[in-house]
Amino acid sequence: MNFIQYSLILLVSFLGIISGFILSLIAPEELRSGKRYFDWLARIIVFLIMFFFIIYTKATSFHYIFLVIIILLVLFTKNKYLDYSYPLFSIVIFFSLESTTLLLIQSSLIFILGLVIASLFMTKYENKEKIIGSRIKIFGLLLLRYVLFLIIGLLFYLFA
Repeated sequence: MNFIQYSLILLVSFLGIISGFILSLIAPEELRSGKRYFDWLARIIVFLIMFFFIIYTKATSFHYIFLVIIILLVLFTKNKYLDYSYPLFSIVIFFSLESTTLLLIQSSLIFILGLVIASLFMTKYENKEKIIGSRIKIFGLLLLRYVLFLIIGLLFYLFA
């Protein structure tokens, strides 16, 4: 797979974050009631990503160490695990390049996780079913928080 194809896969996976932001602007009244479900859905998706990662790849010690790190982040960092684990999922996409099936599954799950992450992020800016603050500033903060996904993914492709 060439660099442009890989970059587009990363970008489409990352578009989940942007789509989640747009959805939360369209329906801010759903953010408060959906927060509990978003938390659980995010945990389920993270475990599915790791499950398929272990099942479809040739497991090495790196894979198991990566799995343990993600599980520890989920268990011990409450809601902050998404801030740390989402950028690391670009590594999952890199290792999924050997199987088209796995690449499709992982990039789809990461896209859906991006929708959930952006919705959880936007719950901080929702008050009485309206978004508080500058939408451009909020969007910039969201991108700054999760752009590391693209950076790590591209660096892994270039230097691995």
